[in-house]
Amino acid sequence: MQKTMKRLVLLSDQVSGKTQVDEASMSLFASKNPKIAYIPSQSDFSRKYFDEKVEWYKQFGITDLLYFDIDREYDERKINELLSCDGIFLSGGNTYYFLNSLKKRKLLSDLRDYVEKGGVLIGVSAGSIIMSKTIDIAMLHDENTIGLQDYSALGLVTFNFFPHLDHNRKKYLKEIIEYSKTSRSVIYACDDGDGIIVDGNNMQFFGKVLRIENGKITMA
Repeated sequence: MQKTMKRLVLLSDQVSGKTQVDEASMSLFASKNPKIAYIPSQSDFSRKYFDEKVEWYKQFGITDLLYFDIDREYDERKINELLSCDGIFLSGGNTYYFLNSLKKRKLLSDLRDYVEKGGVLIGVSAGSIIMSKTIDIAMLHDENTIGLQDYSALGLVTFNFFPHLDHNRKKYLKEIIEYSKTSRSVIYACDDGDGIIVDGNNMQFFGKVLRIENGKITMA
């Protein structure tokens, strides 16, 4: 099988301190001083969440972060700078709103090309869900407040990703099991601090990642 350049990090959420998946994700960068672009799911006018991410990355010695708004502060002139970054971070938030903004700015194809050329794509929560073929699974914890009709997403992975399982494990597991039966898809679900790394044709699981397929649950 031909090895691809695909390098993806799918996270439920980044918690304080350094987790195993965080440490492992740093090895994906070819540069010792990578530049990371931060794309918020919606405008972060006060830069509250961006500043939190800036502080979080400092523990790894990463200090060069680009804020790239695709919502109300969108600046098309920054596209080349975005795509030249070593990593692109897709934040959490409302999955429907985030995907709609990415589509509106016609960035899905740019992000696919970016990954194909070896760029590291990091997702948290909604940002991870968007890496799948569709965001159908988002209906289990997000509200489609904008009336998005087309749920097709990046299609970088063949499975569905479900974050924040630890927030309401009993409720979510029941819903995910039913969804797996109707969607006939593989779902990986995990707690905050856990995640998946895709490096070429290899996948690594960190933490207690569950694999749900056709109603059956196993450890990934």
